[in-house]
Amino acid sequence: MQLASATQMRELDRQTIEEIGIPGMVLMENAGRGTADSMQQFFGPVNGKTVCIFAGPGNNGGDGLVIARTVHGQGAVPFVFFATDPEQLTGDAGHNFSILKRLRIPYQVLDYKEKMLTLVDTILTLNRMHPVHCLVDALFGTGLERPISGPFLELVKGINILHDHHHMPVVSADIPSGLHSDSGTVLGEAVHADLTVTYGLPKPGLLHHGGPHVGRLVRVDIGLPTKIISQMQLKGSILDSDITAALRPRQIGAHKGSHGHLLILAGSTGKTGAALLAGQGALRSGAGLVTFAVPGNLNPIFETGLAEAMSVPLYGSTDIFSITDYEHILALSQGKDGIILGPGIGTDIGTGQLVLRLYTESPLPMVVDADALNILAAHPQQVRQPAGPRILTPHPGEMSRLLGTSIEQVQADRLAAALWLQTDSHNDLPPMITVLKGAGTVITSTDGYWTINTTGNPGMGAGGMGDVLAGIIGGLLVQGHTPWQAACLGVYLHGLAADHLACKQPFGYTASDVALALPQRIGTLITASDKEILCSPPKIS
Repeated sequence: MQLASATQMRELDRQTIEEIGIPGMVLMENAGRGTADSMQQFFGPVNGKTVCIFAGPGNNGGDGLVIARTVHGQGAVPFVFFATDPEQLTGDAGHNFSILKRLRIPYQVLDYKEKMLTLVDTILTLNRMHPVHCLVDALFGTGLERPISGPFLELVKGINILHDHHHMPVVSADIPSGLHSDSGTVLGEAVHADLTVTYGLPKPGLLHHGGPHVGRLVRVDIGLPTKIISQMQLKGSILDSDITAALRPRQIGAHKGSHGHLLILAGSTGKTGAALLAGQGALRSGAGLVTFAVPGNLNPIFETGLAEAMSVPLYGSTDIFSITDYEHILALSQGKDGIILGPGIGTDIGTGQLVLRLYTESPLPMVVDADALNILAAHPQQVRQPAGPRILTPHPGEMSRLLGTSIEQVQADRLAAALWLQTDSHNDLPPMITVLKGAGTVITSTDGYWTINTTGNPGMGAGGMGDVLAGIIGGLLVQGHTPWQAACLGVYLHGLAADHLACKQPFGYTASDVALALPQRIGTLITASDKEILCSPPKIS
């Protein structure tokens, strides 16, 4: 599913209204009615219950008024709280306010501080008369750009008190008020929603940091024509189960040589685990063969650490990788289908020289992770000089070093950070993909396409998870997936396997556990016909 920024959504609305001729009132009506339907789907019937709607000064407030009118017709007792003078509403929102008055739906204008201070008591009083079904946040939509302040801030705080301390469900119309539509940054304070009903297309901010504020996310089709959406040529999307269509069923005659051979350059003294975890990820994702090239003194660890992988000692490198083994590694690269470079290798001068030469001279597709990224960060002029396809997999700290900025700045706008390599002047470069890890991992390509992942959970905040991910992506890469497919499929499956574990234990599972859970998750995604072929023994008559 595609994602749209605030600017893109405004343009979609404009074209729908002005060029196609669908009135804005129709879009607003569809949004409000769709929200009311979702409210009942998730929180039960509204009949006989109070629904408190908080309406802001713009079209988001107008959506709230449609919700009030809709639930009124369904037997609810709506009560609207206006953050500003509703007589000043114009356009579609103003028209819906006129309808509200004619229906005599009760409302209150929170036009001075005392009313804000007594808001919680007012709603608790309403709750005693008719139990509150939910609170509807229709204060600010996608246009909010600056921190909420003054009476609006007090109102958001009041909604959160009712949610957090009085356990009243909260539904946000389009986006939780206070959440930046594009970046997901909290602008001062943001509503804590249990359900967010977004309109038309989801917004990237709902997937970045929005989780604690968004709750369950539902999209309502408000009537934007598919023709208009396709003409926009949107480059953002949600990374969801659709990507698993790229998984390929295997032929009956397949063998280990059919599924790629991955070379892993990873590990150093004290960090051999990073390499072994990458190897596990690669094998569990289906790579046919995995070979470690390792510093010579560490080879015994690899000989016993992962029985299914091969290892080759590099005797020019004793405990850490060295440039002296460059020619040896080039020879090892022959016959391989891809390379993982970086987990646990350190940043020694000789190691750095080796990383830079491989990055700029090896034509093989390469997953560049961990210390290899830190080495590149110290030589930014060489980042855009890859000799072949590259998938860079930074966490926010590594991303900040690549950009020469702070982690806080990276996290404030993760999409902008991940699009760092997008440029029209380097179209002749091999494919370069960035995987900015974290909650809502962002994947971008140099041609400007981007996607935000929907799998994964806080239990993944443990050592080694990134190493396994690098291995999964590398394993998929050598199986013939494009760099974009390998990155997207790897990120999605990695999170999916962790989500399966989190159903049983929310945290405490390890990176190895995630790798072990991966084949079963992949198995659930094989089509029924493929399973029948694989799981049914041949019948001989």
